[in-house]
Amino acid sequence: MSTKSDKDCSVEDRIRSVYDQWFLSDPALHAVLCSCDVRPDFSMSCSIRSGEGRIDYQPEIMDEMDLPTIEMLMRSEVIRIMLKHPYTRRPENCSNEILTIASNCVLTDNYDFSAINLDTVTQHGLDGGQYYEWYAHRLNDQNQGNADNSSDDNSHRQTPNNSNSDNSHDQSDSSNSKSSQSELWHEDEMQVVNINRIIQNVRQWGSLPGSLVEEIIASTQARIDYRKVMSGFRSSVMSSRRNLTRMRPNRRTDFENMGSIYRFSTSLLVAVDVSGSIMDDDISRFYSVVNRFFRYGIEQVDTVQFDVAMGEIVPLKKAVTKVTVNGRGGTSFQMLFDYVSQHPQYDGLVILTDGYAQRPEVGNLGPTKVLWVCNTESEYEAHHEWMEKIGRCCVIK
Repeated sequence: MSTKSDKDCSVEDRIRSVYDQWFLSDPALHAVLCSCDVRPDFSMSCSIRSGEGRIDYQPEIMDEMDLPTIEMLMRSEVIRIMLKHPYTRRPENCSNEILTIASNCVLTDNYDFSAINLDTVTQHGLDGGQYYEWYAHRLNDQNQGNADNSSDDNSHRQTPNNSNSDNSHDQSDSSNSKSSQSELWHEDEMQVVNINRIIQNVRQWGSLPGSLVEEIIASTQARIDYRKVMSGFRSSVMSSRRNLTRMRPNRRTDFENMGSIYRFSTSLLVAVDVSGSIMDDDISRFYSVVNRFFRYGIEQVDTVQFDVAMGEIVPLKKAVTKVTVNGRGGTSFQMLFDYVSQHPQYDGLVILTDGYAQRPEVGNLGPTKVLWVCNTESEYEAHHEWMEKIGRCCVIK
């Protein structure tokens, strides 16, 4: 129930009170909140949601809530933003409801949100300590299994009584609310950069527990900034090639001498681990990384699938939407390094893997730089020490 003082205040006044409260007690939350456009939305079926650089709230639903409840709801959304859940790549084939539940599991695994009844890992029979996409994929598997069981039982199910109908109605409302909550979520690299910049400037974390702070900081480091990574391969993995032309004036002598055109070119080999330890969803994530290279001016990359042997080298000039996977055996990195040693034209070798294989013997790679891209944080922790002796290492999360 709302207190008397809350009833005397509008929802907007209570939200402004959260700003004032966080300014003094939670500067990290306040900084992220101030970066968002907070505005009412009477059409949505959930009380609050985030995405697209804003936080929307439903005044009619929130009107009966007291200030501590509103503060906790806003806290959950701001922490969700700090973890970049509304702006990371959407796990494939997952509904909005599943995305919300997966995000809730991450939040409640690191902070007490029992006051607003967010989903927990225990509720859904999942292991704690995992990341957003992991929960989404497991929940999706559960949902598909339940749907199959439900269809098998339909022929034996009798007409429900009124009590069951009411319960079904409540479940439907909850499902609609969770679907609405992640309706604005889609990949937005610019938002991720802005949020990371705010987090990196935070000096006081206020009431956030240390474990959650570590999770937030790790989320800023785990994402791959391809421009920075590629610039570290060599003086220029994204190299420029000079071509002379009569169609452009020379900057010093006008048309008396030939001018120059610089075309971007790369010599990059991207190796995708397709061994038996890699799930189909992980391979899809790997190729989403490959597709990103075309966003940064790269015109072509050579790709190769590998397990204990290398597949065919496939040049790509645009993002791929369908991939045929061959392999699914054990894992060996050795033949990749042997191949690159014999083909010194490559400026960079990018290996997308879970890391579970014997450390390769690295021969003379010449100017070729190596980047290891691990699939999960746990795989990064298990392998980054030996990987960093060969090249750079980062993780997709």
